[in-house]
Amino acid sequence: MDWTEIRENWEATLPALQSRWPEVPEEEWIAAAGDRADIIATIARCTGDDLSEAERALEEWREGPMPADAYADPVHDNAAARDAGRYIPEGEEPLDDDGRFGDDNLQDRPMGRREG
Repeated sequence: MDWTEIRENWEATLPALQSRWPEVPEEEWIAAAGDRADIIATIARCTGDDLSEAERALEEWREGPMPADAYADPVHDNAAARDAGRYIPEGEEPLDDDGRFGDDNLQDRPMGRREG
């Protein structure tokens, strides 16, 4: 996740930051508003780490996956729909009829039961 994504999805990113650094009060996160330097200073102040250690920890966190709350934010819907094209076989269109799979008229099996 890069800093542009973090700033653009700040509110959705907050729960992941709060989970990683629970000792930082919520109002401190809100005041940082996605600013990298402010986030590092806040982490250092609230954890007692020096700035370089706080920066290293933040970069380690940032290199991980985008938090699910941020990824699922509605602002990403268009990008998700656009990127979905990568998973469609060649020659098929995103809005093609799924009837060719042949299971539209079959009743779903109860959960946990197997055919046989």
